[in-house]
Amino acid sequence: MSETPKAPWFIPSRIVQLADGSTLIKPGKAVQRARVSDVVRWTGVHRKTLSALADCGLIRRCYPSPNMPHYYPGEVEELLRRTEDDPEFWNEVRTKAFLRGQRLKDAKPT
Repeated sequence: MSETPKAPWFIPSRIVQLADGSTLIKPGKAVQRARVSDVVRWTGVHRKTLSALADCGLIRRCYPSPNMPHYYPGEVEELLRRTEDDPEFWNEVRTKAFLRGQRLKDAKPT
């Protein structure tokens, strides 16, 4: 990425019901989430491409408010690294989609 992201970090959590009836909130690993315009600027990946990657399930997208998608910059960077390290990555995704009779848009990675 060309510049240091200044997007907020979030700590996802899950609620666990204990045997005595009390509730425990367990924090997860901190993740960074950013607006689509920031992710486009940091990674150089076009917004339509980000949307298509999220539709395929290759990266995650969330909507903290309507019409304002947020992406996880770390996931986009990891996907870029994976495609650079493994030139056959996209062929695998396409082949699996074809063998399952799916459109590429509906393909899910393994």
